[in-house]
Amino acid sequence: MQIKLQVKNFFDIIRNSRFTDIYITLILSFLLLTNLIGFAYIKSSLFNIVANLIILYFVLLINSEEQQGNNKMWFIVIRNIYYLLIILFVYSQFQILIKAFRTTDYDNLLIKLDLYLLGKNAGDYFVKYSSPLLTEYLQIAYSLFYFLPVIVGWEIWKQQEENLDLFARNILFAYFFSYFLYLILPAIGPRFTIYDFTKLNEDLPGLYLTKFLRWAINVGGGITNDHLNPTHLVNRDCMPSGHTMITMVTMYYSFKLKTKVKSIILILGLSVIFATIYMRYHYFVDIIAGFVFGSISIWLEPYFNKIIRRIKIESSSLKQI
Repeated sequence: MQIKLQVKNFFDIIRNSRFTDIYITLILSFLLLTNLIGFAYIKSSLFNIVANLIILYFVLLINSEEQQGNNKMWFIVIRNIYYLLIILFVYSQFQILIKAFRTTDYDNLLIKLDLYLLGKNAGDYFVKYSSPLLTEYLQIAYSLFYFLPVIVGWEIWKQQEENLDLFARNILFAYFFSYFLYLILPAIGPRFTIYDFTKLNEDLPGLYLTKFLRWAINVGGGITNDHLNPTHLVNRDCMPSGHTMITMVTMYYSFKLKTKVKSIILILGLSVIFATIYMRYHYFVDIIAGFVFGSISIWLEPYFNKIIRRIKIESSSLKQI
């Protein structure tokens, strides 16, 4: 009886959760199931399984607290910023899946597509226009990508909280969508395949922060050991450009919801997208794919949401019966 009650409470909590948290529950369940099925092939699968179970419990707990009316400031802050940690956690697990099941990189195909469309490598177009000042600005802009959704989300939370779940779930949907797309054409990017990765600081020098920000992005991308070939370590997250996808969704909802920061987000967002090529992180076709799949994400999420909403309504009806 006690077990049935706990299962019943679990589904009641999920049914009444924000759609954002339902998306998180679904993606964590997918990762949990994948690690169980591919236990023998996935690196650190046991750790992944335990971590997924712990985070699933945390999602359940935080929604239970919210549904019981916990409105303490510390809880509200944790409740709204834990999404950032989820994004990083899910991203790292997808990279493990890519390295376990996708052993071929498709950079050669992407290079050929760039040459077909542009006649030469996209980064080469900007060599004669490069300068330490421009490099500094674009490296900072590229790094600010991670904060653009936070800036928009913060204003929405303060000014129109009723739309926070709408914005957050679309950002998370775009992130998770991009992770699945990385599985299709794994690639590491032109800074490794076309240019000399070890000489980027010499080829595109900045002023004050560029070198540090490059290092931080390299570490975040999996390059944590200077003694190993970076192409073996770096994450396969080039195609499509997640920077373009997420930035596009952020800019779209910044204008759709008429936020006060929409003009700033537009300027920084376009700078981020331009920086992906100038700083040699992405191929030109990655950017095109980023725009295409960003548009698909904006179009697809409402349909996906309707399915989840219908399931919630039908499950509530069955409960009443």
